[in-house]
Amino acid sequence: QEWENTTEREVGKVFQKRAALETQAPSGTVQMASQQQKEEQEWENTTEKRIQGAFKLFDKENKGVVNQEEVPYIMRYLGVYPSEEALVKEILPEMQDDEPTAFVTYQKLKVVLLRLMKTREWEPDPEDVLLQAFRTLDKENKGYIEWDKMKEILTTTDSAPFREKECEQFQRVAVDMDSGHVFYEDYVALVCAGNEQS
Repeated sequence: QEWENTTEREVGKVFQKRAALETQAPSGTVQMASQQQKEEQEWENTTEKRIQGAFKLFDKENKGVVNQEEVPYIMRYLGVYPSEEALVKEILPEMQDDEPTAFVTYQKLKVVLLRLMKTREWEPDPEDVLLQAFRTLDKENKGYIEWDKMKEILTTTDSAPFREKECEQFQRVAVDMDSGHVFYEDYVALVCAGNEQS
């Protein structure tokens, strides 16, 4: 009988400990969920400010709309690089709802960009892919590309060609002013470091 009492007491203690753990687990889970929600809200607030800043660069007259042709530039500025097909067939129509126009409102652009940036669906290519692209253009394996050749490629590409403004910005960052060349390994390292920070 003493053995039976000991076993019942031990079993009772086990159940008490288990019940205590079960009541504590949700509390810890709630705290973790609350922390995660806080972090997600902070990310969303910060990202919204970035989207708004990029939008304002193109909304010169503060009308709350941008030309649909400027959307790819805003997206690239924010590190979102969709294919031309996805942009035309999926992203722009989603931003324009049922009324396709030549303009996109900030509100619609923000909603779509927040989702795309959160899912990281169209992140920039990794460093090795970018380097390979530049090396394809550098047929003589010189380690650089002349600015005139690079500008021609940027302005005549079929998918979202650069305008003069973007060429000037690219030139300021990518071109060595002494030689007039794009030393692409340095440029790719700079771009990839910037992507990691954002």
